[in-house]
Amino acid sequence: MAFTPSPAADAGCGSTVPITAHPLELIPFFRRFPRSIPRDLVYTAIWNTLFAVFFALIAIVVDTRASFLRELRGTFVFAQCIGFLIHAGFMICDRIVGIRIHGAKLWVRALYYSVIPIVAIFPGYMLAFWLLNIRDGMAWLFDPSVIVSIVVLSMMISGVLLLVFIPRERAAKAEAAMAREQARVAAAEKETTDARFKLLEAQVEPHFLYNTLAHVVSLVDHEPKIAKRMIERLITLLRATASAATGAATLGGQVELLRAYLDILELRMGSRLTWSIDVPPDLAALRVPPMLLQPLVENAVKHGLEPNVDGGALTVTARRGGPRLVLEVADTGCGLGSTTEGVASGLGLANLRARLAALYGDAARLTIEESAPRGTRATIALPLAAFEHEAAAVKVAA
Repeated sequence: MAFTPSPAADAGCGSTVPITAHPLELIPFFRRFPRSIPRDLVYTAIWNTLFAVFFALIAIVVDTRASFLRELRGTFVFAQCIGFLIHAGFMICDRIVGIRIHGAKLWVRALYYSVIPIVAIFPGYMLAFWLLNIRDGMAWLFDPSVIVSIVVLSMMISGVLLLVFIPRERAAKAEAAMAREQARVAAAEKETTDARFKLLEAQVEPHFLYNTLAHVVSLVDHEPKIAKRMIERLITLLRATASAATGAATLGGQVELLRAYLDILELRMGSRLTWSIDVPPDLAALRVPPMLLQPLVENAVKHGLEPNVDGGALTVTARRGGPRLVLEVADTGCGLGSTTEGVASGLGLANLRARLAALYGDAARLTIEESAPRGTRATIALPLAAFEHEAAAVKVAA
């Protein structure tokens, strides 16, 4: 049979491209599998076989008397020997030069991806000659005209692969840079949002402060002990809000702020308000976004308990609900349908919904519903894994 330099020589190597990709990945199906040495070896065998079939078909077209199976036997051996030796050559050279070659100038990379296949082709042919027991193969291989044709054809194939994969590499780099920029912008926006709401958490509503001070003034003469107690709790509330502006937004920190807030309300409303908070210690340490519970409690008091002649009870609970952190604020006040404004339509709750959607998307939800026998229940469900992962990262960093 006549010996023709096989393009399978260049194409057989999984690293004959300017990025860490295999030529077979030009077909979308083969991009589905993660890169690994076994995968690249299988891809190289498939790629070599495709070239062997291609050249066997050319042989029977040129010579109609030739047998396809006989031609395929010869081209298959040549393709595998040459292709896998080039594969090995690139694996060795990539370990030596490493990632530096990918940042080199274009002409350097073109030279790199052309010279290695040319050097590996000749021992590949020699190995195939030995396996096929072709005695006159060496004389043919080192004929000057054959050497020139091998070099030219190898450089042409390497050039085609470079033209195909360099645009892919540039597109991949551009996509990676865009993804990094989007992640940076998203992280900055998240930090800005958290900082803004942390400042909101650190503020005491002016009307609440004025009403509390006015109530203190009215009690100073007749109920000095209650007035003193209210001032003490107001000081505690102010300290808690100041800490919220600079400290970590833990669930426990929000609970302490709520305790001071509800203490003051209890002193103002008297027997019309009873309240309880149940947050397990392991959940209190979780770092959560600021201003989660405060809007729910304020709405429960404003729309549920204060309008009710008899007041009512308010409970705040936190628990694990499967993979979620469940925060619940329930009251026994007037209920959802008692006012034209409606509890669920308040500005504070609208902002809370928007924040949860921005931070967690569909993984978080806020629901407000009637509570039996009367009253309202507001529930926030958040992905618990996000907080536990953050807590673990903080612990490792510490």
